[in-house]
Amino acid sequence: MLPDFLKVKGKLQKMHGYVMKHAHLSHLGPLVAIRESVVFEGNKTTIIREDGSVGETEFAEITAELQVNFAEVEEMTHEMVLHKIDEVAKEMAEEIERSIYEELNRITDETGNVISDDGKPFSIEMLFEMLEKMDLDFDEAGNPSGTRFVPPPKLPAADPETARRYQALMDQKREEWRVRENNRKLVG
Repeated sequence: MLPDFLKVKGKLQKMHGYVMKHAHLSHLGPLVAIRESVVFEGNKTTIIREDGSVGETEFAEITAELQVNFAEVEEMTHEMVLHKIDEVAKEMAEEIERSIYEELNRITDETGNVISDDGKPFSIEMLFEMLEKMDLDFDEAGNPSGTRFVPPPKLPAADPETARRYQALMDQKREEWRVRENNRKLVG
């Protein structure tokens, strides 16, 4: 009978889990900034929007499979194991990304927050239309915070009029945020 190294296997499993988590995060790109919440039971979550409407999101099952043939095991190095973990992490990140964007599309359709230019390239006008629909948060210095914009590869350059218009919109959004913050009901 061959020995079973339970402590060593446990440590390797823990280490590979850590590697998997960090590899997965490295493949998420801008989506890595989304906060995670642990939900201990159930198959959906509910959100109450600023306007009082309620939305439900069902959890998506995200899976990826790591396969190792018995023939590979004898020749497998630790680097090969890490490479396989990275491949699975990338597959999981792609599934998560697909699921998140599908859910965002569903929610924006449902709430009427879709901005479309019927297949035309992204424009500054679309950016302004998008920003006007959003509630933005600001930090103590008055700078926008908590919002991440992932621009398309070929975003047109801004001219001075566009910069002035953007600043005016940010001033308006900062004032809206100040009013929202002043009207908040604090618990405690």
